[in-house]
Parts: sequence; structure tokens; C-alpha cells
Amino acid sequence: MHAIGIDIGGTKIAGAVVDELGGIVRSARVPTPVDTAALEDAVVAMIRELEAGEPVAAVGVAAAGFIDAAQSTVYYAPNIDWRNEPFREKLEARVGGSVVVENDANAAGWAEFRFGAGRMVSDMVMLTIGTGVGGAIVAGDRLFRGGFGAGAELGHIRLVPNGVACGCGQHGCLEQYGSGRALMRMANEIADAGGIGQSLARAREEHGALDGTIVGGLIAAEDPGAVAALRQLGRWLGE
Repeated sequence: MHAIGIDIGGTKIAGAVVDELGGIVRSARVPTPVDTAALEDAVVAMIRELEAGEPVAAVGVAAAGFIDAAQSTVYYAPNIDWRNEPFREKLEARVGGSVVVENDANAAGWAEFRFGAGRMVSDMVMLTIGTGVGGAIVAGDRLFRGGFGAGAELGHIRLVPNGVACGCGQHGCLEQYGSGRALMRMANEIADAGGIGQSLARAREEHGALDGTIVGGLIAAEDPGAVAALRQLGRWLGE
């Protein structure tokens, strides 16, 4: 028997059919639509594509945001326009079968605990660094959720008082200093300043905007401006 896992990120939706040992049988990936109705349609289409010809027991959906303890409703998503979204109910009505909705970092942390680096321990903390910053805590072999299901939102710990505005409504969250979006902001600031940012500025002018692929390529080439942006990111994550 197989299961389907769907990860809804800020820039892409990734999905896979997995076996009982966690092995990936088949996978798919599409860009994340901006419109929430289109996003739901994209998830449904991916589930139907992945389940074709496979005996699927359940679907797990990992999404960035505050998920209730019942693994059903998305209370709030900083980077997607979801407010008290009954996402599990909507998906079950459209695809049938059992659906579980979980915070993406919790899902990643539990997977690491079951199948990865956390297999031999009973307590671990995980940071997920992507478009945003997520966190997961396993304590005493149990996933820590807190009173409202959002106890491990480590990306929204306030790191800098009165700092950069965050999508969650606070200012100075770790997510604004240690994420992919933060790296792009830092790279653009260095490009604007000239000096070591000249290559970043040229790349931005040539492509219209900087993105992760461009900045990553410059980091790999040891461009001083891009490396300086990465060092800023690393320092904040170290803090």
C-alpha cells in the first residue's frame, strides 16, 4: 500500500507517491499558483496524477502556516492567502479518501526523525530553510505542537526588535533574516551599493531581477557580493 505526500511551498508544489518504507515511487512538481482557488485545483490535479494505477491509503499535505491540532484547518499562512481555511475538508470532498494537513516543517521534521538523521535519537530540532523559515521539535519521541498546533514556529521567533516586517504581522522574525527571500533582499541591497555588488547589479539588469538560481550561481563562482549576502544570511541563522 502506498501514500501520497504533497508539499505546498511558496514557489512550488512538490508531490510523491511513497511506499511503506518511505521510498519514493513517483514524483511531480509544478509552480505554486498565486490564486488560492487555483492552488487547490493544482493540488487536486497532482493527487489524481500521482494516484493513477497505485493503491493509495491516504494523502498527506504539508503546507506553510499555522495548522490546527486536528491537522485539518490552516489558521493562517504568511505567504499564502489562507485564513481559517478548511483545507482537509475541501480536499477530501474532491479526491475522496483520508487526507491529513500538516505544517510543512513539522512534516519534514517527522520524516527526518523517522527516516533520516533523527532515527537514533528521541529529541531533535529541525530548521527548514526555503522561501521562509520553518521549525520542528521532537521531544521524547513525540512531535511538539503546543497548545494551538503552532508551538514550533521557530521562523517567527523575533530575532531583531523593530526589524523587517514579516508576513505573520510581527517585525524582526528569523524568517526575514534567514530565508531565501531574505537572501534576495540582501543581494539586492549589496547590488544597490555598488563596489562588490557590481556583478549582482549586472545580473539583475540583464535578467530583470535576481532569483535564487542567479545568486546561487554567483555564490558558486565565489563572487564577493553574492558571498557577502550568504555570509549575512549565515550570521543571522547562527544567531
